[in-house]
Amino acid sequence: MSTRSMTQAALLLSLLAPAAASAQSTSTARGYQSTYSTRPTLVLFANGGGNSSLTDLNDAGTAALGTSWTAGGGLGVQLNRYAAVRGTFDFARTEGKGVASGTLDGRRLNRYFYGGDVQLRYPSASGFAPYVLLGAGAVTIDPSDATGLDNFTKFAGKGGLGVEYSLRNHVGLFAQGATYTYKYDRDGFDKRQWDLLWTAGLSYRLPR
Repeated sequence: MSTRSMTQAALLLSLLAPAAASAQSTSTARGYQSTYSTRPTLVLFANGGGNSSLTDLNDAGTAALGTSWTAGGGLGVQLNRYAAVRGTFDFARTEGKGVASGTLDGRRLNRYFYGGDVQLRYPSASGFAPYVLLGAGAVTIDPSDATGLDNFTKFAGKGGLGVEYSLRNHVGLFAQGATYTYKYDRDGFDKRQWDLLWTAGLSYRLPR
């Protein structure tokens, strides 16, 4: 190739490169915007992980609920890029630890966390969206193999933090920690509990 031809080719490439970059940027932005629709969108999600009690069942610290697994999910409405309202349900299996009286020691307890929350998020151009959760609901304690103990339900407040990464096919990957607080006033105990559910999962926004 002659020097003149090479010069002309280089000049042409220099003129086309900014246009190609601009088109790619626009395409990326459009794909990202379509994931976070400006109109209300139905959102489905499922998650799994673990749960831990951040407080003991008594002031002496001799009784507590153990760490175990958690699974759940929910349904919500993405109002816009920044806010969603959601209904959630989580199941957690745990057991009593170190209870001197033996009432709950080694006994399995099923816990059901359910309610609603508001998710406030801040989506970025990279696809990551950190968010906070604020809500309320209830916790049902079911001592599945503890004879003589009744299940009960308590009002619970909820708060949490998380981050989601949005893919281009309306699917998101997320990880979060959510805390429920409620009063445990059964089985000889009377103390406010703080339970942490640390989970990861998938979300799907129905296309509009």
